[in-house]
Amino acid sequence: MSYSRTIRILRRLIKMIAPGLVALAGYKRSWLPKDIAAGLSVAAIALPVGIAYADLAGVPPVIGMYSAIFPLFAYALFGSSRQLMTGPDAATCIIVAAALGPLAGGDPERYMALLVALTLTTGVLYVLAGTARLGLIANFLSQPILTGYLNGIALLIIVGQLPKLLGYSAAENEFFRKILEFFQQLDQSHWPTAALGIGLLVVLILSLRFIPRIPGALTIVILSIILVAMLGLEQKGVAVLGSVPGGWPALALPTFGHGAFKEIFTDAAGILLVSFTSGVLTAKSFAQRNGYEINANQELIGFGACNIASGLAQGFPVTGADSRTAVNNAMGGKTQMVGIVAGVTMLLILLFLTAPLAFVPNTALAAVILVSAVGLFDLAALRVLYQMSRREFFMSVATTLGVLVLGVL
Repeated sequence: MSYSRTIRILRRLIKMIAPGLVALAGYKRSWLPKDIAAGLSVAAIALPVGIAYADLAGVPPVIGMYSAIFPLFAYALFGSSRQLMTGPDAATCIIVAAALGPLAGGDPERYMALLVALTLTTGVLYVLAGTARLGLIANFLSQPILTGYLNGIALLIIVGQLPKLLGYSAAENEFFRKILEFFQQLDQSHWPTAALGIGLLVVLILSLRFIPRIPGALTIVILSIILVAMLGLEQKGVAVLGSVPGGWPALALPTFGHGAFKEIFTDAAGILLVSFTSGVLTAKSFAQRNGYEINANQELIGFGACNIASGLAQGFPVTGADSRTAVNNAMGGKTQMVGIVAGVTMLLILLFLTAPLAFVPNTALAAVILVSAVGLFDLAALRVLYQMSRREFFMSVATTLGVLVLGVL
């Protein structure tokens, strides 16, 4: 076999396994300025969102940072989309919390062990599905059911964040009881917290509406840190994150009883279905806008690599992130280098600049999550379903009610 033929075979093999590596090998210097600008913009959104979503998953803020950083490097090598950004997802995080809460039994150490096991299992299932060429599963999942399911999750998140936004005590766990509790406890709100939270929420909404190129999530996080420090809001009872440990994550495999594996496996399969569907749809839509195609089977492998990377870094399951991908596209990002730039930027902050994060108020993170959850609720899809098929519309609404009444799982 000739040398040139061997090189071609190796190149095809690498392209099959790690298409991002081949793309980066042919990288053009002219793309670098836009990729750097896009990467910095993505990092500005991904970092505060990762910290905020850690609360949804029931883990410390630094775990959200790990989950936002390390999957980006994996996807840059193994994903097939040039624009897709991966990271924490609101729907996935709330499924994680619903799945692991009962299994952990209130033990934080067991919860973290189960979390890592769930993330790694999700990653392995992704890779197995991609190897078996099961990317076509995205074509068979019911869009009305998925819309209803995600709408239900969005409503759960919105109602769940109201106590943190307004600073009142919450004891209820069920959706409709939480709404009743909101009206009962509204006058017991901590008004400095409520004023700060509502003000930041308004700033975030206005910035997204009128100056979308500015990273709204980062803006309100920085603004909230300044306000807490200048006005002494922590001394006035405004809850803040507290110390966020910097440095590299401790790489360790989880240890837990075999009795939990069946539940972990089932939950990982459910996360795969929901997260892959939303992630691959995001990848497809941005690929169409930019005139290329993605490989659904390779996306399974790419998402698998992301989740394995997240799990090894003690993070939670991740998928394609539509808001961060939209920012990348708007900033003119050309290649997978955007994810690498974003990951390196956030990693430097993790290593050297975590001290200011201690002053981030919980109400600011609640505002970030609320806006994300409102974006997750797809009212436009419901209107289309109502116009095209009343039966599918009512199926979607019934799914939403099922999530609210019966729970996510």
